[in-house]
Amino acid sequence: MRVFTRLALVAALLAGGSLPLAGAVSAAGSCATSGPSATYAVTICIVSPADGALVTGPRTTAATVSVTGSSPGIQKVVFYLRGTYLLTDLASPYTFTLDTAKFVDGSAVIEAEAVMRDGFVSARGAVSANLSNGVTSPPVNTGTFTPARGTWAGTGPLTVAVAGDGASGEPNSQAATDLIASWNPNLVLYLGDVYEKGTPTEFDNWYGGPTAYYGRFRSITNPAIGNHEYEGTLAPGYFNYWDNVPHYYSYTIGPWHFISLDSTSQYNQTSSGSGQVTWLANDLATNTAPCTIAYFHHPTYSVGPNGDTNRMATIWSMLASAGVDLVLNGHDHDYQRWLPMAGTGATSPSGMTQFVIGTGGHGIQPFARTDARLAAGFDTSPGAIGALRLQLTDGYAGYEFINTAGTVLDSGGVACQPGVVDTEAPTAPAGLTATAVASNRVELGWGAATDNVGVSAYDIYRNGTFRASVGGVALSWSDTTVAPSTTYTYTLKARDLSGNTSPASNQAPATTPSSGGAALFSDGFESGSLGAWTNVGMTVQGTEVFSGTKAARGVSVSGAAWAWHAISPTMSEPYYRVRFKIVSLGANNVYILKERTATGGSIGGFYVSNTDGTLNYRNDAGAVTVRGSTIVSLGAWHELQVRLRIAGTSGEVETWLDGVRVTELSRIDNFGTTPVGRIQIGDNSGGRTFDLAIDDVALDSAFIGGPAPADTTPPTVPTGVAAAANGPGRVDVTWSPSVDDTGVAFYDVYRDDDIVDTVLGNAQA
Repeated sequence: MRVFTRLALVAALLAGGSLPLAGAVSAAGSCATSGPSATYAVTICIVSPADGALVTGPRTTAATVSVTGSSPGIQKVVFYLRGTYLLTDLASPYTFTLDTAKFVDGSAVIEAEAVMRDGFVSARGAVSANLSNGVTSPPVNTGTFTPARGTWAGTGPLTVAVAGDGASGEPNSQAATDLIASWNPNLVLYLGDVYEKGTPTEFDNWYGGPTAYYGRFRSITNPAIGNHEYEGTLAPGYFNYWDNVPHYYSYTIGPWHFISLDSTSQYNQTSSGSGQVTWLANDLATNTAPCTIAYFHHPTYSVGPNGDTNRMATIWSMLASAGVDLVLNGHDHDYQRWLPMAGTGATSPSGMTQFVIGTGGHGIQPFARTDARLAAGFDTSPGAIGALRLQLTDGYAGYEFINTAGTVLDSGGVACQPGVVDTEAPTAPAGLTATAVASNRVELGWGAATDNVGVSAYDIYRNGTFRASVGGVALSWSDTTVAPSTTYTYTLKARDLSGNTSPASNQAPATTPSSGGAALFSDGFESGSLGAWTNVGMTVQGTEVFSGTKAARGVSVSGAAWAWHAISPTMSEPYYRVRFKIVSLGANNVYILKERTATGGSIGGFYVSNTDGTLNYRNDAGAVTVRGSTIVSLGAWHELQVRLRIAGTSGEVETWLDGVRVTELSRIDNFGTTPVGRIQIGDNSGGRTFDLAIDDVALDSAFIGGPAPADTTPPTVPTGVAAAANGPGRVDVTWSPSVDDTGVAFYDVYRDDDIVDTVLGNAQA
């Protein structure tokens, strides 16, 4: 399609035509073409419903966008109905469900415009439709909102999932809600913002129905409103979706009292004497629950780009004076945990702990400033996309901030009653197994331990010596530091948020096989053919060769040149190696390799950028691109080896270029759950110009070419370690970061020679 459009454009130019200028529009049926200059032209078409269609009930609505010339990229597509804003779609394919029964019957024009990343707004494609549902006046929701009680049975921890700023229909929103679903929470708190304007149609699609996005938790969710729900001073989508929910309300579950507030400037009820503040004073005065959580959209204090919300000062002071324990906010798209603060904002051991969790799926914003009161913060995309998991018990709140890769980035606990101490240890992890899957790798798996508050970590021991710690939601771990032909014995202990440690698990032995042997699949193309591959545009030649006399080669001019090999059985953790040489590269990136499912679905691939020559990867299963900084020189042979682990949110990728581990491209990442069934060489994209040679392809279950390169350089010693007693039962420890050649993974915190906690390598407190 793109090639055809480009050829048609060339023909027009040869005939003396030109690209449409700013404001110039050509249209045909449901399509419109426009452009800001001679640089590029945008064609947007509404492809469903058909022009002139009679439509009833929920109806799929879709648009396509194509660009000729030098495209700056498509930022979003905006839809309109009868000239009124309807919905913004931020991710291709641009399709959604229009519930036509929510609109008055009759003729209606549906329009769509593309907003480009340079700010240009295209002309609108349009179709006319006839809505026919027997609706003669705008439907009104007369329902009544009742706060959800959740699924808590009255014993054990109350598990609460918390996130905001995520309902946008983007892939990260799907990943965040998949993460929350994996916890099976008792209650969900959504902290506001449904994009772009919180219309009823955006709520139906981007917040989601019973099986999609955040909508799947609707029956156990108690929301707070955000600024994106407002259109002027009204928020019709929010109040319609939530059955006329009040701007502010409260409820109590077990020992915990919850307060939801409207912090928006549109509502403007945050000063003394306002209706909301008067209600809040009465609610706080009559609350008899020992523990209290308040949540609203705008954080009183924030290091994010939106900064502090000064209008919340009165409410913050009221909450602090009443002994509220936790304050939960969104608005800034990052994660922040603040030291306990009093009503004045000064740190205080008996103050409130504020969290900002605007990480629910609509991107991440970098911090704009520093603040000594910030205890922990994460602002890197996509690693900071995630949610807060609270485990609430009588007198205690355990917390874990977990990203969509399943990594616990921050954890700890807050006592909501002075003097409350958790002295109960977790149960021992059950069913520990150890499996030697290769000469250099042992896989551990176990059943979850239980705790009265919550398990924060599992400590792993090999032959009686502490080896590593993983977060409390993990139930597996890979030991990649083992030697061939060696027997190891593993045990496991669970640790809770207060440092209480369980008894040891059962012992699990594993013996690694010897190293060496032939790979599961290899091809040096010495046969002179691509007989082991399904070939699309590649050849075997003898001019560009790494070893032997033959190698595969793909030469493409605006076409595709690639081949794939089916592997059986499929693999959930293959090592895949190719040797490659980029002879020349045109104006686009070029893929070196990809890994696919058995039916051909792309899981992910590695490519070299045409702009800076860096090696990068694209996670197609998770719709995430990860950029690297390692340069791949053109005209030279290189070796690329990839270990891809398919395990949902516990998935992982490791990358080696020329035998050196690439840290930026070695990380936890969700590649879905479907195993690898095909390996690919070359680039199937089409429309690209490149000359790529491939040789010595190999696939195995262990590192190809001997043991994986070992990291033998230890990190530098953490400096500036300081400990401050900030109240009864609390000591805050801070330090300056260590430096390591491949990156600091964890800091183990010891008290009197005993390990009491393990925090991630980007922590400094």
